[in-house]
Amino acid sequence: MAFRRLVIFQGRAIRFGGVSRAPVLRLFRYGRGRYESRWMDEHVKGAEPAVTFRGELIDENLNPLTWWIDKHNRYASLDAMELLNLEYGFGPRDSVAGLRGGSRAGVKRWVKERVYARLPRGIRALAYFLYCYVFRLGILDGPSGAGFHVLQGFWYRYLVDAKIAEVKRCMRDSGVDVATAVDRILGIDVRGDPD
Repeated sequence: MAFRRLVIFQGRAIRFGGVSRAPVLRLFRYGRGRYESRWMDEHVKGAEPAVTFRGELIDENLNPLTWWIDKHNRYASLDAMELLNLEYGFGPRDSVAGLRGGSRAGVKRWVKERVYARLPRGIRALAYFLYCYVFRLGILDGPSGAGFHVLQGFWYRYLVDAKIAEVKRCMRDSGVDVATAVDRILGIDVRGDPD
């Protein structure tokens, strides 16, 4: 079963920018699907929703902004690992990416892996922000929406790119492999299992 997601940020619904109203698969029969083996942003493979509920799954964080930023700083390290793994292949590459089959998650993952990941670091953060805020009409979310889209659509993506640059700098300056650099810089042992 899929649920439409409504993001609420600092007490305001984020209705534009492509983050809300997308159905997310959250309930499926045991044995009919499995989550991808990834460090970040896992999707269900092999299960298709039979029903999409009319109501919404409310994604409202009631913690202070500092908590949200700390959480996204940790997520940025994991997201950096996923993008580094695409480039260097040091870990599992389990992905729902694909243009066939009509899976929204598959199409989004394909775009991230085949288009977004190939854009220059830094530029892709700006491109993603402009896509969400201008082309997907995030500007209509008002002042709280502006804060959300700047933090989620630009700051977070730029932070991921800055972490990737730091790992690559460690590799270059110390002459170590990517796994060692990721461990030193991000504090994550990539030789371990992402599950």
